[in-house]
Amino acid sequence: MDKDEEEKMSEKKGPVILIKSSGYGNLQVNDEALKILSQINQPVVVVAIIGWYRTKNSYLMNNLAGELTGFCLGSIVQSETKGIWMWCMPHPGNDNQCLVLLDTEDLCDIENVTVYYTNGVIYSRLQWFDM
Repeated sequence: MDKDEEEKMSEKKGPVILIKSSGYGNLQVNDEALKILSQINQPVVVVAIIGWYRTKNSYLMNNLAGELTGFCLGSIVQSETKGIWMWCMPHPGNDNQCLVLLDTEDLCDIENVTVYYTNGVIYSRLQWFDM
């Protein structure tokens, strides 16, 4: 990764929403996230977390990012993560790659029926990422 790419990536330090729910079954892609992705000119390593609500999924993603804060953490029973959040950063083990962390809505979140749609986006893409 050259200096310019590294600077662009660090301009927006932290997660941004990639896909948000705008009602029952309606998903909306965030233009800012697409812009960030379009500026990556190197191979990417994608790590996505999908799990039961209140099982420290976002906490694990923050640890993978090497940060104490970043993805939103909650301290109550309600799920904090809504939609799919993305965090792009230089890969810690390979200067020629970009690490893209995806944090998704939690499974069985009783407040949100669109969780199945957003997680379906991830599940349907696993073949592409796992090759």
